Amino acid sequence: MKQQWPGVMSRLGVAALVLVCWSCKAAPLEKPFGLGPVNDGPGSMEATRRGLEGTWTLVSLEAVDPSGAHRPVTATGQLTYDAYGNMIIKGVIQDATATKSIALDYEGKIIIDNVRKQFYPADLESDRPVDPAKIAAIAPDKVRRYELTMDTFVVTYLDAAGKPTAVAKWRK
Repeated sequence: MKQQWPGVMSRLGVAALVLVCWSCKAAPLEKPFGLGPVNDGPGSMEATRRGLEGTWTLVSLEAVDPSGAHRPVTATGQLTYDAYGNMIIKGVIQDATATKSIALDYEGKIIIDNVRKQFYPADLESDRPVDPAKIAAIAPDKVRRYELTMDTFVVTYLDAAGKPTAVAKWRK
């Protein structure tokens, strides 16, 4: 009488595999930690982003000199912010001599510091580079402190010492 161990062993292996699979506990369908709802109340990051979304028109631009005096600058502009953190700025600033205008055309992402009410350009780029000396008061290296209401957006540009260099007022 001849025994067939390989056949018996493979049947036992399949039976053991089926038993192991049946005894495994199913994985939870939910994530193991709760993220909870997004905070979108007043003062939250989500509320700030939603408040910024849309198109803004420049109402005024003022340069601030070292003594703190504000001087109006002739300028026009439009700022657009989308739900993904992208900002587009298009504008024209009249040179102090009024003989030449400076076209601004920047786009890129910004980083918002909701606690300090500041934002920083993360990767603003331009197809038309501008001499940084001509736009020193509002250059991309400046920290921008903001005040945001439903229809106004005021941006104060700060130098490395935290002193204002310019103030831009936008309206939706």
